Amino acid sequence: MKALVVLLIIFGVVLLMAGIACGGIWYALHYYGQCADPDGEPVVFVVENGEHLPHIAERLENQHLIKSALFLRILAKLDKTENSFKSGQYSLSAAMTPREIQNLLVAGTGINIKVTIPEGYTLNRIACILEESDIADAQEFIAAAHDKELLAQYFITADSAQGYIFPDSYLFQKGLSAKTVLSALLDTFYSKLESFYPDWKKLTPEEIYSRVIIASIVEREYRLPKEAPLIASVFYNRLEHNIALSSCATVEYIITEIQGKKHPEFITYDDLKIDSPYNTYLNRGLPPTPICNPGAVSLEAAFNPPETDYLYFLLKNKETGEHYFSKRFSEHNNARVLYLKKR
Repeated sequence: MKALVVLLIIFGVVLLMAGIACGGIWYALHYYGQCADPDGEPVVFVVENGEHLPHIAERLENQHLIKSALFLRILAKLDKTENSFKSGQYSLSAAMTPREIQNLLVAGTGINIKVTIPEGYTLNRIACILEESDIADAQEFIAAAHDKELLAQYFITADSAQGYIFPDSYLFQKGLSAKTVLSALLDTFYSKLESFYPDWKKLTPEEIYSRVIIASIVEREYRLPKEAPLIASVFYNRLEHNIALSSCATVEYIITEIQGKKHPEFITYDDLKIDSPYNTYLNRGLPPTPICNPGAVSLEAAFNPPETDYLYFLLKNKETGEHYFSKRFSEHNNARVLYLKKR
């Protein structure tokens, strides 16, 4: 009888201790699962590239955004998100619960920085814009744009991504790698290409590249969007007849990008004699690479050029940017005389 009483007492003590333990665990889970400060103000929290959860959790606790780093690690273990935290810049608050913070960092919903890449900019100028916007280091971005493996993923057989960086407005998070940023730009290029040339996958990488080069020259030549297709047709016709493209835009590229000089007010006869593979007055065929990153108007013109007999074009109205298109050299010369007379 005494033994039974002892067993009942022991059992009761065990139950009591288990209850206390469960209550303690429940209280701990409830306490640490709550926000650290209901009145907490938003602060900027940056998750670095390659940063692991233990370090992230420790920094969150040190900045008093959560009550316990261990609790967040246990929560992530239970939710199987330990390896899903994404780098970036986030707006966090101590008024958020650990689960809310976890969900935000796992979703990668950080602070977005808007950056606009203008049409016709070169790779180097785009790299500077990204660095000035605190999105990517310029040199790292340029290195990524020359990465052979990354270029191969995007069917680019050239030495760089010049010509494939689509000009547009983008939203990026701080802390992204240069390769991630470049991939977003290249994805946009092919998305836009798909919209106006759905059969682009039937082209070889070399055929795509040739059209991108044409588009880059058209980008620097046209003033009126409606004339871009006609300018593209002129270049294609000249290539077909083995006539030099004679584009001032390529000479300007030599002066500004290769020689590093200021943009000239006008092209001189001496400029037309510059010895360079980019000089389309001295060399027939296409220049070695695109001379800029063309926008949608120029790309569509280069991929869908109209059939014309035009071989020449000349600026007719400097104010409006309108050009005169001609089929014969004599017509072109007459247009030049008329233009000079108006000047």
